[in-house]
Amino acid sequence: MISRASLRGVAATAGLILVFAFLVLGEGEVQSQQPGKAGLSTKQEGQSLDVGRQIFESRCASCHGLDGRGTERGPDLAADAKVQRRTDAGLLRTIRNGIAGTGMPVFRALDDAAAKSVADYVRLLQGKTKRAAVPGNAQRGQTLFFGKARCSECHMVSGKGGFIASDLSTFGRTQAVEEIRRAILLPAEGNKRGGVFEIRTRDGQSYSGVVRNEDNFSVQLQTLDGGLHLFMKSEVESMMRRSDSLMPADYASTLSAGEIDDLVSFLIRVSGPARKKAQEEEFEE
Repeated sequence: MISRASLRGVAATAGLILVFAFLVLGEGEVQSQQPGKAGLSTKQEGQSLDVGRQIFESRCASCHGLDGRGTERGPDLAADAKVQRRTDAGLLRTIRNGIAGTGMPVFRALDDAAAKSVADYVRLLQGKTKRAAVPGNAQRGQTLFFGKARCSECHMVSGKGGFIASDLSTFGRTQAVEEIRRAILLPAEGNKRGGVFEIRTRDGQSYSGVVRNEDNFSVQLQTLDGGLHLFMKSEVESMMRRSDSLMPADYASTLSAGEIDDLVSFLIRVSGPARKKAQEEEFEE
């Protein structure tokens, strides 16, 4: 017959065995997670600004604008001094955890690498990311902008040029060198701000241009010759956005690599901190 003392000894021994097994298994589980953590760090280090841009445009731009300068739904992230003064850690916390009591939601689904890529892109929009050196010549780029490349027929810089397309006076301030180059060479890829619309009226007339204003009842179109046309939607048979861009798609063949660099350099130069002084020096009649 087994005594109570013996039973207590067996139970204690079994308990120790279970505790030991738990510790061993726990250690193995922690060790098995280490490669994952190391992989995450590697992934964080490898994130590019392009990833941050894609996430920002898909999740943040509807409130903060594609340029980060705010809309009626969300504040300015690019130029607001309070946001610029935030530490990187504080910016990451806001991205991940949101701001209670405001329209800023929680983005905990973003992993650390994705959140950091968004934070880096916000810093780029603020002009705080170190940009790569540009081998081009800004003065030659100015000549191209207003001459051979014909950019000024649609775009304005520092009050000079066309107005059918976006004003590029500050474009180079918030874009990485490669992003500016890509915008020149692949205009359709970045054609997210509207592009060209085709409107066909019920009486058979067709118009092409840029939508300037639209509400539930009317749409205002600026045609490529600069004319403004107001249409009641009851008069419109169809309104379709074209897939192509106002910009020429053949700059890769009509301009040399050096000329592209010159244009990039010019756009960065005119939008830099010393832009006002540069204008006085470069745009003398």
